Amino acid sequence: MAIFSLPFEVRDYELDFQGIVNNSVYLNYLEHTRHKFMYERGIDMTGLHNRGIDLVVTRIEMDYKLSLRSRDQFKVTVEVYPEGNLRIVFSQQIIRLPDEKLILTAKTTGVCLRNGKPARPGDVPELQKFGI
Repeated sequence: MAIFSLPFEVRDYELDFQGIVNNSVYLNYLEHTRHKFMYERGIDMTGLHNRGIDLVVTRIEMDYKLSLRSRDQFKVTVEVYPEGNLRIVFSQQIIRLPDEKLILTAKTTGVCLRNGKPARPGDVPELQKFGI
């Protein structure tokens, strides 16, 4: 079960010449959902940055299953968990609505940097509530 879900609608300018969402646009959907997820849990990315703490993406793996088309309604889900001592993983799905068809799965891996150097996410109070 997903920890967080955010609804979207495909906009025409996101389509490629085949009439489907351009593959690069899915990255925007995923990132917006991750940022909204963090913000709604009291994690202010700008505030962290101003304290010398940055959460940066180091790897994204995406598996495309189906394509979205103009005006399709869909949701993006996200779950977060630790991987080792330094990595944070966001497991995400894009699901078309209302038929609940799986469009894409993604695994986004990131690390926490403190003043430009790797830091344990568990040492950042705001991130402790996620168990990471």
